[in-house]
Amino acid sequence: MSAIRERALEVVIDRQALKHNLAVVRRLIPDKTRILAVVKADAYGHGAVEVARTLSTADGFAVVTTAEANALRESGDQRPILVMQGPRDAKDATRFAELDCWAAIHQARQAAWLASATAQSDARTAAWLKIDTGMGRLGVMPDEVDALLADTGVEWQGVMSHFACADAPGNAHTSSQLEVFEQIAVPAGVTRSIANSAAVVSGVGVQHDWVRPGLMLYGCNPLDERALPAGIELAPVMNVSAPLISVKQMDAGVGLGYAQTWVTPEAMPVGYVAAGYADGLPRVLDASADVRVGDKRCAIIGRVSMDSIAIDLRPAPHADVGDRATLWGAGQPVERLAAAAGTIAYELLTSVRGSLSYV
Repeated sequence: MSAIRERALEVVIDRQALKHNLAVVRRLIPDKTRILAVVKADAYGHGAVEVARTLSTADGFAVVTTAEANALRESGDQRPILVMQGPRDAKDATRFAELDCWAAIHQARQAAWLASATAQSDARTAAWLKIDTGMGRLGVMPDEVDALLADTGVEWQGVMSHFACADAPGNAHTSSQLEVFEQIAVPAGVTRSIANSAAVVSGVGVQHDWVRPGLMLYGCNPLDERALPAGIELAPVMNVSAPLISVKQMDAGVGLGYAQTWVTPEAMPVGYVAAGYADGLPRVLDASADVRVGDKRCAIIGRVSMDSIAIDLRPAPHADVGDRATLWGAGQPVERLAAAAGTIAYELLTSVRGSLSYV
């Protein structure tokens, strides 16, 4: 085990929660629509191979690199895999036939690389054409689509796009993107995919052949600053905790930590938790940041250190060394700490480091 994994912070992944969230996706889409579960970035920090094994009823997976696809293939998984950034260069293009996975093509030169790799191999590689319908990120422009789909050197499996504002239900830009996407003519047999987690929750674009849920599989609300629609309940998958390593009774007027930014307003118990920015905890947090000790929320006070944080134990005065503080997990949504850090759940999930286990 590497030194970083021997630190005190523990990351526990709930397999049943993963299965529950996949079942929610199934319930929200038409029967004919298939699911590409997004497991890029090591399944958002949850462990891609184990997540794929747990999501046994997913129809396929979406990753970003051929290395990520290779890890799934080496685990024995034979379901479809879409590599969403496609080949990085001509050499990388040869990996797609070897791995039997789909390449997303977001620029013409990638199509040429793939066609050349295919011409030199007995195996053909199916590809998806990624179209920029208004995301302003990767993807060919709509007026380039016809010429690329006419390229007989590439076997086209599908066309795909990505919503920019689906996390804000009712946004006019989402409707515009969907209209552009649906006006694109594709040959018979070429499938379509545009819906991400936020679109699945909102019911936008789910009628197409494939959906690509990511964040919602891990139990996070993909909507921006609004609750999930009634009847949709997602279960948090990742539980992150660390032990209390010290409890001190502090007098009133005592400064805590670097720069003495927080001063005790009264005599009070202060706990010190073995988690800091070396473990992926954001260094900059506002006053709303807290952890859960037992069933009590305890504020994070003072500056986050590399290896520890101080917490206000007045809500949990009987807490002692060895008790665990939950940074996020059941009863302590990751979105809560993300908001206190001025960031999003994705960043915390993919940044956290600690011993990883599955239940």
